[in-house]
Amino acid sequence: MDTLICYFISSVMTLAHMNGVPDTKLTYGAKQIVTELVNEKYTLCDDGRPITVEILSIEAPTKGIRVGPFEFKQKKTIVKTKITMNGVDYYGEGSNKTSVSSTILQLQDENLPFERTEFSSALRKALSNSFGKN
Repeated sequence: MDTLICYFISSVMTLAHMNGVPDTKLTYGAKQIVTELVNEKYTLCDDGRPITVEILSIEAPTKGIRVGPFEFKQKKTIVKTKITMNGVDYYGEGSNKTSVSSTILQLQDENLPFERTEFSSALRKALSNSFGKN
């Protein structure tokens, strides 16, 4: 008889902070995404093996190229995450072209669902990248 192994999301925390955006909004959104990703590959249950999630950093580097009087800027949001599952750490990184100011404005907008923000897209890529390694 095979034993069914199931998991539960034991904690989601952020080491990265964004001014004007509550950490709870970041961690709640991350928990929703992780729950979806875990459900795609594994079984969820209340008394399973723990999965912990950390948002390690949120970066927004800007690269620019100047050609004569014109300057072209490319901005993107980069999110780095760590998922611990079965005692193993899996690191992921995801990015989405955007500006940090638009990311913050979207996250501050109470009427915009988290899953429709640019940050959510970068976070989903980072978490998917982590799960792709296990």
